Amino acid sequence: MTSHKADNLDLGFGIPNDALDYLDPEILKKWPQGLSDMLTVVENAHIRAGDDQKVARRRAFAAVRAISSFAGGRSLYVPQGRQLDRALRDREIWERHTGDNIQQLVADYGISEAQVYSILAEQRKLARARLQSDLFAEHDKG
Repeated sequence: MTSHKADNLDLGFGIPNDALDYLDPEILKKWPQGLSDMLTVVENAHIRAGDDQKVARRRAFAAVRAISSFAGGRSLYVPQGRQLDRALRDREIWERHTGDNIQQLVADYGISEAQVYSILAEQRKLARARLQSDLFAEHDKG
């Protein structure tokens, strides 16, 4: 079975290394409150994960740009609680699956083998839809 790592979103947008050094603090006041809150939440998540403030801020800007590129101009539903936890767990299982580690996934996540296979089938459909969407987007650019 092939690795699913290539399916991950790349957040490597072209942000100049020193861009944040020149950021006017007033910009945050001009942004819609939700966008400002999103930037703060993402930055604080990176700080809690161990990044220093400068790195956390740079990554927060990259993440917000990625979200904007994906969903800019439209409403975006973000689940909470169990629904979010399950969606993230399922994506993690997909990314960890190597083709020969079903029993390890069963043990690590405390779910049945049938559940793992069901999750993999659903994630495979989602990955295929993302890939096909990317193919059509590339075709439209050409």
